[in-house]
Amino acid sequence: MIEIKCINDLETARTLWQTLSPQKSLFDDWAFRYCFYKYQPYPLFFYAAFDNEIDPEQPVALLPLQLESTGYFKFFAEEPCEENRVFVKAGYEYLIPQLYQLIDRPARCYDISGEDEFTKSLPLEDYKYVLPLTGMKNFSDYMKICLSLKKQRNWRSDLRKVENQIIEVIYNNQADLKKLFVLNNQNFSDSYLQSNQDQGFWSDLLDLYNCQIVSVKVGGEVLAVSLSIVFNGIYFYLINGVDSKKVSGLGKYLNKLNIEKAIELSCDYFDAGLGDCNWKKAWHFDPVPQYEFVREGN
Repeated sequence: MIEIKCINDLETARTLWQTLSPQKSLFDDWAFRYCFYKYQPYPLFFYAAFDNEIDPEQPVALLPLQLESTGYFKFFAEEPCEENRVFVKAGYEYLIPQLYQLIDRPARCYDISGEDEFTKSLPLEDYKYVLPLTGMKNFSDYMKICLSLKKQRNWRSDLRKVENQIIEVIYNNQADLKKLFVLNNQNFSDSYLQSNQDQGFWSDLLDLYNCQIVSVKVGGEVLAVSLSIVFNGIYFYLINGVDSKKVSGLGKYLNKLNIEKAIELSCDYFDAGLGDCNWKKAWHFDPVPQYEFVREGN
């Protein structure tokens, strides 16, 4: 018999998460999620399923939610995470729709990943974009595999124009993270790096993960910075800031540097995150569907 419990205390929720998480993605890792949750600790509603006929102490499925001050359910630390999902042991996928049916309040659950039939039946929200790096030894290999000959020539010309300026590439200078925040806010009016608290989320990650900071100076001034994390063979290209007004093509150059770093670190995939952002389709990254579960009212 399947029993479903609603868990509200943090330590039990953490144990359940760590028991069932597949750890496929950075967003499956409790430490990453908690880094954001601890600043905004909303009430937890972790719906956990147990098979009492097999082992009543071991969970077989988990829908990890929190109830935000807006009155909406969201996934645990949903902002700014992607690949939200129900954690489920093989053979218990049939429980996924049952867990969603337990949501008895308005919900706005976005960026949902899953290969099960229920998840794939949800409305498509957007795509995240990934680049397989198998067989690539450098950026030239990427261009040969992914781009037409004409596009390769055009890109080489674009990148050469950036390189012909007085540039300096710097790796893992943590002090440049502050410049990243400034540049990101300049680029995006809806940036989630606007407050000191928002910026604190990202700064805390430096002590937890294999973080890769890539900075580009032009004429002695830092004009481009990115923060990425390497996790389980995947290079997560998370946030960046670029002053493209001062140097045309600098964003493309920063993308190139990060792909090169991912190849250098022998990563299997380059994860460019959610949304095309006016470049990922053109770079021929593979789209991965992200779904949504939205419920308004009762």
